[in-house]
Amino acid sequence: MSVRCFAAMASLSMMLVLPPLLAEDRPHPADIILVEDDAIQVQAPPVVEEWRPQSWPQTEEAAYWRRANWVFNYHAGRIGVRTHGEQEKSTFPQTMFNYLPGQHERVIEALQSRDRQADTDHSWTEGIDFYWTFTIKGQMRKYFFFGPALDEEYRQRMYRGARTWTEVDPRPSFELVRSLRSEDEKVRNYATELLKQFRANIAELDLDEVEGDISDSMAGEDLGQDPEAWTRWWQHYADQGWQTYENIERLANPYPHPVHGVGSGPVGATWDPPVRGMRVDARNTDNMRAMRNVSVYLMAEETGNERVQRLYRDKLRDFIVHLYRLHHGEWDSENYLHHTIAPFHNLYDFAQDPEVVGMAKAALDYLYASAAVKYYRGHSLAPTKRTGGGLEDFVWLYFGDENNPPQRAYYDLFHVVSSSYRPPMAAVQIGRGDFARPAEMINAKPEYDYWLPGRDQQPSTWETIYYGESFYLGTAVSRGPQGDVRAWDVALDREDGGADLLRANTGNRTNGKRRGDQIGQYRNLAIWLRRDNDARFVFEMPGFDQVVQNHGVWFMQHGQNYLALYPINLPAQAWQKMEGADGATSINPRQGEGDYAGFALQIVDANAVDSFADFQQMAAQALDLSNLDQGQVQLRGVDNRVLTLRLNSENDLPHIERDGDALDWLSMRNPYQGMDDHAPIQVDAQRGELQLQAGGHRFVQSIDQAGRVTTTIDE
Repeated sequence: MSVRCFAAMASLSMMLVLPPLLAEDRPHPADIILVEDDAIQVQAPPVVEEWRPQSWPQTEEAAYWRRANWVFNYHAGRIGVRTHGEQEKSTFPQTMFNYLPGQHERVIEALQSRDRQADTDHSWTEGIDFYWTFTIKGQMRKYFFFGPALDEEYRQRMYRGARTWTEVDPRPSFELVRSLRSEDEKVRNYATELLKQFRANIAELDLDEVEGDISDSMAGEDLGQDPEAWTRWWQHYADQGWQTYENIERLANPYPHPVHGVGSGPVGATWDPPVRGMRVDARNTDNMRAMRNVSVYLMAEETGNERVQRLYRDKLRDFIVHLYRLHHGEWDSENYLHHTIAPFHNLYDFAQDPEVVGMAKAALDYLYASAAVKYYRGHSLAPTKRTGGGLEDFVWLYFGDENNPPQRAYYDLFHVVSSSYRPPMAAVQIGRGDFARPAEMINAKPEYDYWLPGRDQQPSTWETIYYGESFYLGTAVSRGPQGDVRAWDVALDREDGGADLLRANTGNRTNGKRRGDQIGQYRNLAIWLRRDNDARFVFEMPGFDQVVQNHGVWFMQHGQNYLALYPINLPAQAWQKMEGADGATSINPRQGEGDYAGFALQIVDANAVDSFADFQQMAAQALDLSNLDQGQVQLRGVDNRVLTLRLNSENDLPHIERDGDALDWLSMRNPYQGMDDHAPIQVDAQRGELQLQAGGHRFVQSIDQAGRVTTTIDE
């Protein structure tokens, strides 16, 4: 029935006289490409004056374009778009790069390639793929940036397809409950209409159609527009797990896919339209949500579909407001943060509503500052959610050394080089490490799916990060295991501007936080302990200038750093290959006798003590294991700071004392909280305020609950 209804609607749409495309007012891409100082530059049209970034110094801008040209050269000749599924993910931007040095006709021809599902999945949107999130991210840049260069027939077809796509919400979900709190009455009314249709459709489903309880827990009650009542209704489904509630959303979808209906299911099998039955990719990771919500908003705004435009404006507001108060669920992901950043370049560059442009800038300012905190001399460091790499290659364009380029130029950088956005210079200097040290922060991170009922009440993870003068130490704790979190990183500076990493974990790989792992950190001191009878650890060690073993303590010199590593019930023979190791080595010790195993570590800048020999003497007796049988370990630093860790038997949040003062994890609510005066970034969760200070630059910006952005300092 939904297919027949849609067909009638589509026929009506084709009869309408379309207004002139707003893309006609945009500059031709060939007209904004110039060469200056032997470097290709893109002079992207500026946004409304109110939200233009502070101009970078001329020397910084010139260096930026030199780095950008390295990226252009990396992608030279890679012309061709693969159109099956979401293969445009990389092939769209790789092809776009080649327009800049002059391959105009070949690039436009490739960008207009006929989609392989044009007659099936995407037949209802004029053969244009507006389904896959990675694809629609590229479609936005294609339509808005390259629009004047596209064939007129093709551009009109994109417009018509987008108009049809955004006539109704293409991804209805129970999350519409959040929009009942919107200040916009039209958003509340549309959300209520869709939620009521969900309830009516659920009432028609067979109770055994999905695993779990599909019944309406509030059947017979008129929920009106009461967000609290609707939240209770939603929670009944959300508590059953994401695959169950998304299957119910699929089956009860008010606007199923015009070709495939509600899909065959189940959720989690594959992500394509015949299975998911949605009009747009329904995956709900942070990066997917950003790509989807930005793209739907932009095309609804472009084609005049006001109801959907308002609804998705509210979704974007909700994310950005919570960003400044909770951070985000896919926090600091070395694998996906850049995929969240890139669509906000689209929003910043192409949104017409000045307030939305301001929100887009606020999102970019925050996300780049977050990336800067974890970017260290060419590496993206832990703690991090969802590991895998890529972020360091992406943010190198802003933060990196042009003489030390990454191994690859990330394809999504086309969204950056064709954008008029620039991060605050304070964020750039954080990424370059140009701030007062030493500095320590304890930062709270939310649940991955914080938008679900009750999931935003407490942080899920806390990270402690410490910047010495020539090293970085970062650790993370949480109540339970997190398979996609890397909870430990050490970076040791090299003279060439890079850094060497010392990574550790339990099990046999350096990613994933396992149940029972409890870590304490106090500035340059760290303790890792678990109660077990067969614990296994893995250490990925860099090469060291010197390695000395003394009474079971391993002392190491690396450049301007001295390290002392104290194995706890990890037998000595596993460590022997460190003595004489030529370069990096892997250590895989297994637990010896006893109920506890782990290690402690302290790192100092070499100038903190007189010599390596003095450090060994001062640190040799620093570890106190007298209460190990009670699950307690104490480590004293050479500066007499004392870290005490006692295992928590109820969950994996360890009991920590720092110089005898107990650390209250639950009181630490700010996404960034400095523990001294040198912290380069602070976020006040109550006020929704971001503060940056680095390299002689300051930046202070806030966003209120309505999405109004205020920049008070940008210098």
